[in-house]
Amino acid sequence: MKRNKQDGFTLIELMTVIAIIALLAAVILGLAGNAQKTAARKKATAEVEQLSGMATEYQMKYGQVPQTKEIFSNYLDNIDHPLATMMDPWGMSYEYDPTSRQTFYLYSYGGDVQKTNRPVYIGNAP
Repeated sequence: MKRNKQDGFTLIELMTVIAIIALLAAVILGLAGNAQKTAARKKATAEVEQLSGMATEYQMKYGQVPQTKEIFSNYLDNIDHPLATMMDPWGMSYEYDPTSRQTFYLYSYGGDVQKTNRPVYIGNAP
């Protein structure tokens, strides 16, 4: 038996398969991007809690919270704390603002401030 048609795929079939693969890739990359953002926010939240605990430890030792960010960073550096640089997961500095001898604000802008000009605070912010 002879065939009149050539074996293989038509251009329409190939373009359909490529379009489906592109759609699936876009969905997967979108989900991966959201997972990275969620992980960074969770890490920042944990680090803010850890830094808050260190400020409280400083307060218990010296009778007041560190009065400047530099004093707090130096304290962390002296005890070889890994967060002595006070950098959040987005490469921005954690903000530390003592409001009295006993209270302070400690927060991150959440990484989105550069894109939206609206900070999404993580921690206790003013």
